[in-house]
Amino acid sequence: MPRNAKRAVALVVLALLPALLAACPLCKDAVADGEYPGGGASLGLGFYYSILLMVSAPFVLVGLLFYRIARARKRRNAAVTSASSLASRLVPAPRGARS
Repeated sequence: MPRNAKRAVALVVLALLPALLAACPLCKDAVADGEYPGGGASLGLGFYYSILLMVSAPFVLVGLLFYRIARARKRRNAAVTSASSLASRLVPAPRGARS
Protein backbone atom coordinates (compact mmCIF):
# COMPACT_ATOMS: atom_id res chain seq x y z
CA MET A 1 0.00 0.00 0.00
CA PRO A 2 1.47 3.36 -0.93
CA ARG A 3 2.46 5.77 1.77
CA ASN A 4 -0.20 8.35 0.83
CA ALA A 5 -2.95 5.71 0.91
CA LYS A 6 -1.97 4.75 4.48
CA ARG A 7 -2.12 8.38 5.52
CA ALA A 8 -5.52 8.81 3.88
CA VAL A 9 -6.93 5.76 5.67
CA ALA A 10 -5.50 6.94 8.97
CA LEU A 11 -6.98 10.41 8.45
CA VAL A 12 -10.43 8.99 7.67
CA VAL A 13 -10.29 6.70 10.74
CA LEU A 14 -9.27 9.60 12.97
CA ALA A 15 -12.03 11.78 11.55
CA LEU A 16 -14.70 9.11 12.10
CA LEU A 17 -13.45 7.88 15.49
CA PRO A 18 -15.55 10.22 17.69
CA ALA A 19 -18.74 9.28 15.81
CA LEU A 20 -17.90 5.58 16.08
CA LEU A 21 -17.24 5.79 19.83
CA ALA A 22 -20.48 7.61 20.71
CA ALA A 23 -22.72 5.63 23.07
CA CYS A 24 -25.79 5.77 20.87
CA PRO A 25 -27.28 8.17 18.32
CA LEU A 26 -30.06 9.23 20.70
CA CYS A 27 -27.63 10.19 23.45
CA LYS A 28 -25.42 12.08 21.04
CA ASP A 29 -28.38 14.04 19.62
CA ALA A 30 -29.79 14.72 23.09
CA VAL A 31 -26.53 16.17 24.33
CA ALA A 32 -26.22 18.32 21.22
CA ASP A 33 -29.75 19.69 21.46
CA GLY A 34 -29.63 20.89 25.07
CA GLU A 35 -33.40 21.49 25.09
CA TYR A 36 -33.91 20.36 28.67
CA PRO A 37 -35.24 22.31 31.63
CA GLY A 38 -32.41 22.91 34.02
CA GLY A 39 -29.77 22.73 31.31
CA GLY A 40 -27.18 20.00 31.07
CA ALA A 41 -27.40 19.12 34.79
CA SER A 42 -30.85 17.57 34.42
CA LEU A 43 -29.73 15.67 31.34
CA GLY A 44 -26.81 14.13 33.22
CA LEU A 45 -29.08 13.25 36.14
CA GLY A 46 -31.50 11.61 33.74
CA PHE A 47 -28.71 9.50 32.25
CA TYR A 48 -27.54 8.61 35.78
CA TYR A 49 -30.95 7.36 36.90
CA SER A 50 -31.59 5.49 33.66
CA ILE A 51 -28.27 3.69 34.04
CA LEU A 52 -29.11 2.79 37.65
CA LEU A 53 -32.45 1.40 36.51
CA MET A 54 -30.88 -0.68 33.74
CA VAL A 55 -28.18 -2.05 36.06
CA SER A 56 -30.49 -2.83 38.98
CA ALA A 57 -33.35 -4.43 37.01
CA PRO A 58 -31.65 -7.83 36.48
CA PHE A 59 -30.68 -8.03 40.15
CA VAL A 60 -34.24 -7.28 41.24
CA LEU A 61 -35.63 -9.92 38.90
CA VAL A 62 -33.16 -12.57 40.06
CA GLY A 63 -33.86 -11.64 43.69
CA LEU A 64 -37.60 -12.02 43.15
CA LEU A 65 -37.04 -15.39 41.51
CA PHE A 66 -34.99 -16.66 44.46
CA TYR A 67 -37.58 -15.28 46.90
CA ARG A 68 -40.38 -17.14 45.10
CA ILE A 69 -38.33 -20.37 45.11
CA ALA A 70 -37.53 -20.06 48.82
CA ARG A 71 -41.18 -19.32 49.68
CA ALA A 72 -42.38 -22.31 47.64
CA ARG A 73 -39.86 -24.60 49.35
CA LYS A 74 -40.89 -23.34 52.78
CA ARG A 75 -44.56 -23.98 51.99
CA ARG A 76 -43.78 -27.43 50.60
CA ASN A 77 -41.76 -28.36 53.69
CA ALA A 78 -44.56 -27.13 55.95
CA ALA A 79 -47.09 -29.20 54.00
CA VAL A 80 -44.91 -32.31 54.19
CA THR A 81 -44.35 -31.81 57.93
CA SER A 82 -48.05 -31.33 58.63
CA ALA A 83 -48.94 -34.34 56.46
CA SER A 84 -46.43 -36.56 58.23
CA SER A 85 -47.61 -35.43 61.68
CA LEU A 86 -51.22 -36.09 60.61
CA ALA A 87 -50.26 -39.54 59.35
CA SER A 88 -48.48 -40.33 62.61
CA ARG A 89 -51.59 -39.39 64.56
CA LEU A 90 -53.90 -41.48 62.37
CA VAL A 91 -51.76 -44.61 62.11
CA PRO A 92 -51.26 -46.44 65.40
CA ALA A 93 -47.72 -47.16 66.47
CA PRO A 94 -46.54 -50.75 65.95
CA ARG A 95 -46.46 -53.02 68.99
CA GLY A 96 -43.49 -52.55 71.17
CA ALA A 97 -42.66 -49.15 69.75
CA ARG A 98 -41.75 -46.44 72.16
CA SER A 99 -43.02 -42.95 71.78
